[in-house]
Formats: sequence, structure tokens, C-alpha cells
Amino acid sequence: MGTAGQLIVRRYRLVRALGHGRTGLVWEGRDTLLDRPVAIREVLLPPDLGETARLRLVQRVSREARQAERLRHPHIAAVYDVAEEGDTPYVVTELVPSRSLDGVVSGDGPLPPAEAARIARTVLSALTHAHAAGVRHGDVRPANVLLAHDGRVLLADFGMSMLATDPAFARDPVPGGPSAGRGTETYLAPERAAGGPRTVAADLWSLGATLHLAVTGRPPTGQGPPEEVPGELRGVLTGLLAREPRRRIDAETADRLLAEIEPPAPPQPVRRGPGRTRLFIGVAAAVLIACAVGGWAVLRPGGESRAGARAVVSVTPSAPVSPSAVVSPPTGRLKLKWHTSDAGWRAGVPRGWTREERPYSTSWRSRDGGAAFTIEVTAQRGTDPLAALGEAEEILRPSATTYRKLRLRAVTGEHGPSADWEFTWTPRKASARDHLAKGVEYHQYRRVISTGTTTSVLTWTTPAADWDALRPTLVRVLALFQPPSLVPTPSAA
Repeated sequence: MGTAGQLIVRRYRLVRALGHGRTGLVWEGRDTLLDRPVAIREVLLPPDLGETARLRLVQRVSREARQAERLRHPHIAAVYDVAEEGDTPYVVTELVPSRSLDGVVSGDGPLPPAEAARIARTVLSALTHAHAAGVRHGDVRPANVLLAHDGRVLLADFGMSMLATDPAFARDPVPGGPSAGRGTETYLAPERAAGGPRTVAADLWSLGATLHLAVTGRPPTGQGPPEEVPGELRGVLTGLLAREPRRRIDAETADRLLAEIEPPAPPQPVRRGPGRTRLFIGVAAAVLIACAVGGWAVLRPGGESRAGARAVVSVTPSAPVSPSAVVSPPTGRLKLKWHTSDAGWRAGVPRGWTREERPYSTSWRSRDGGAAFTIEVTAQRGTDPLAALGEAEEILRPSATTYRKLRLRAVTGEHGPSADWEFTWTPRKASARDHLAKGVEYHQYRRVISTGTTTSVLTWTTPAADWDALRPTLVRVLALFQPPSLVPTPSAA
């Protein structure tokens, strides 16, 4: 067994042990050649193995790890190298400061359906990439889904599944140890449990079992999704957990079903060229709360005026757009229009809502006074979006009787460093000025974007009961926002 400070193959230094499972130790390590942190899995072969069996396992470890080395994907924990020191194989991988999905669920409880769908869809993208390269994971389970501290979701342990299912490692080396209750067998597809090979369909079943744990707190029982599975996930879980592989839905179908309930994504680049972007908006109801972050105002609510409308807007991004450039909408949809601020930023906002300019923000509120969308842009440089939202969270807590954080994470945005904060809360007091009702639960999504010259805060809030209907609106509003430095200069008419 390795020791802290030991140098493996004159390159990888063991720093400290991070965990112990049925296949060995995982170390925090250092690649002394490239001067970077790494994770090093020390594969502890059972001591009673004969020489032939030991050689067979070492060869399999090397072969699987070399195959996994070919995979390069933003949601796969990279495999860097495989080495052998003495009689012990070591697999060197990306070091990801993170919590595992099963650890999050065990500590914080089941995830909201939209967040679980986002994670499952991200893992599915990693699997799809691997499958296209001819690599099967074979050990997809919550313990191998990493929720990184920087906001990423990664699938780990590519190249190691053959160890997890090898009879030589049938028992946890530590009785009642950390792998108890987290084992591979629980998340194996029925055909794999019966001795079948690793297949694409088997990986998809394991993904379904992982998603089941994420939203219920326990793995599937084999009797189909139970009643406590959220309704919006029953279809995809039923399809993924079909016992017969030929009846299982494929990756494309699973991705489509998960995308329908995935939460809003970071904004995508706005294409400048011919064609039209259609924005669909649903009925909204929102409120704002007072909060300050890092010395500048995140939200300064109160006194927002009231208005309302229904429609859809069609925009040609390649040319300046008039706020009146709208087309007849499908029934029951709100319209959007472009709003360009004197400060230089531009946003798609609900047409017919009344705009109110305040000292630190611009707000739009619906006719019934419930729905509101607020934008604040300041000339503050160097903002850390995640830290700013963390401070805002601390300010919010005392004003709420209940508070539930759904996400607080850094995101990769096209405009610069960004972070999202989504939460529900019930205010302690009613506030006519801020349109807050006592005893009503609200749901808010806030995004902070830091460019080289400005900081932007976008906030969308609604009564929790209306959130699902309003989510498509939020997706489009976030995607259309353009900070000052990215707004094109209008051409002369």
C-alpha cells in the first residue's frame, strides 16, 4: 500500500488519501512533470490472487485505462495515465474538487426534478460521446457522478468498471466501509447482473437508476417507477428502466425528454445573420426582494408599476430592431420586444408590461403587479459572480421564514464569468411596496454576469405555484440579454 510522499514511476507523487473502496485507495497526487494536481487510484489487488490471475487483472486495468485515455469531453473526468510500481497498478486521472451525487442526496435530500434532469442530461452527453468512440462505462452510478465545486458535472471512473464487477473484488476491503450501499450491483442493468456484457443499453439503464436515486433518495426496486417519482420524470424513467434492453429508450429519446424539463441554460451566442428568432412567453407573476452584494445593489425593489400583455415577438438579429416589430402570436402567449438602454445594454422584455426606471435598475411588471423582470448593470469591474451571489444569500436568509437553495453555481457564459442562484423562499412579512404576500412561497432565478467593464444582474421571480409555466419565458429572456460591450452599434437607416 502506498504512503504519502511516495513517488510513483518517478513522476506522480502521492499527497494524501482521499477515499478507500473495494478496488483500492484514491489519492490526491501531483504530476511532478507537468506540475499539476491529479487523482491517483491505487489498485489494491486481493492478496490471495495467483500470479496468473494477478497478471490478467493488471493487463485488463492497463487496457481499459488506455482505452479511456482517448476520451476528451467536458463532462468526463479525464484519464491521464496508467502506471505500475512494483506489483501495484496506478490509474492517474483528473482531480475534481467535488461532491458525489449520492453524497449530495444523502446529505441534502432528493433533488428537484429540473435539477436532476439537468445532471442526468449532462451525464448522458458524456455517455453518448464515449459510446460513439466505442467505449462503454459499465459502472454508471451516483457515486461516479461528480458535482464539482466550480459548477461542472462529470462522469468519473471510465476504465475502472471492469474492476468493480470482477469477482476478485466482490467484497468491500473494509467491512461496512464507504462503498456499502453504494455498490455497483445496485445500479447494474438486469442483463448485466445476469452476467451479460457491457452495452450501450446497459449504461442507459444505469443512468436511469442514477436519476431515480437523485429524485427519490433511493435506487429503483425493479418494479417500475414508484408513486413518489415526480410526474414529469415518470416517462423518461419508465423508458430507461425497462427490463428488456430492446424496450429501453435510446439516448436521443432520453435527451429529448430530459431537455423538456431541464432548467434554464446559460445564454447562447446571438447569431448575426439572416433568419428570425421567435420568442415564446407565458403568463408571469413575480416579485423582487431588497438585497445588496459586495457594496452595490443587486435588487432595489418597490414601486414597480403594473401592466400586462399576451403575444410573441419575432426578431431579425442582423439589423436594429424596432420595439414595434412584432407578429401575430399563437393563442395564450406573451409578446417580447427589444429594449435598448441608454447605458448600452439590450434585452428582450415582455411587450405591454410597464417599465420603471429606478436609480439602480430597470424593471418591467405585469398588469396584475405580480410578474416582474429586473435588470441592473453597473460599471463595476472584477466582480466574482459566485461570491457575490453567496453574499446575497446570506443577506436573504434572515428575511425569510423558509428558504430552499436549488442551485448556486458558476456557469460558463458567452459574455464572461457568470453565476446562477435559484431558490424558493417565503417572506417573513407582507410588503405592498414590494408586492410580497405573507405566507406565499416565491421562486427566483438570478444571474450575475461579469464582463471586462461591467457587472449585470438579471432577476426573474414568481410565486412558486406558477414557476413551471413561466420557465420557458425565463430561458428566452436570459438567452437574449446582451451586456453593453456586446450590443452592436445600430446602422444608419
